[in-house]
Amino acid sequence: MRLTTGLGVLALALVCSPVGAQQSEPSEMSPDEAAIMQAWEEAMTPGPQHAELAALEGTWTMTTTWWMSPDSPPQVAQGTAVRTMIMEGRVLQERVTSPGMFGQPFEGLALSGYDNVTGAYWGAWTDNMSTGVTLTTGGWDDAAGMFVFEGVTPDPMTGGTMPMRIESRMDGDDREVSEFFFPGPDGQMFKSMEIVYERQ
Repeated sequence: MRLTTGLGVLALALVCSPVGAQQSEPSEMSPDEAAIMQAWEEAMTPGPQHAELAALEGTWTMTTTWWMSPDSPPQVAQGTAVRTMIMEGRVLQERVTSPGMFGQPFEGLALSGYDNVTGAYWGAWTDNMSTGVTLTTGGWDDAAGMFVFEGVTPDPMTGGTMPMRIESRMDGDDREVSEFFFPGPDGQMFKSMEIVYERQ
């Protein structure tokens, strides 16, 4: 077991164990134990980035437009996204429903957060048209004036994964536009989906 893993287990035990809490008062901790507790406290405490996520709570209407290939005609579907903070203000949960997408009812679940340890935003997505999960990480791009996320998503055609990129911007407090880029037939990334969210 690596030292960092061992320290993490020790910190978790100190936080979660009532006995440990009773027997290890701060004044009785060794310097190493105190450092572990401080690191975990900083890692778990919601900050301004989590407040920004909380500002997105609410019910949003969605207009989703997607293209199967760069030269294919667009398809459009309407839906609803309900966003709520969970994990005591640490994670934004988004539940998506649509009466019809690709000819059938659609539902999806997204989790978004900010990792104090890595200093990056993260996202996870799954839906009823997949048995896998899409994972992304990213942050604010000053030059572009938007959030940019990159990650991988399951690829049914290859049995592996394929890269993806999300560019998201706010047009005021109650309108968000997210653009999704995936590899085209030539391997080049193209805009394959756009979602416009409007808060109800």
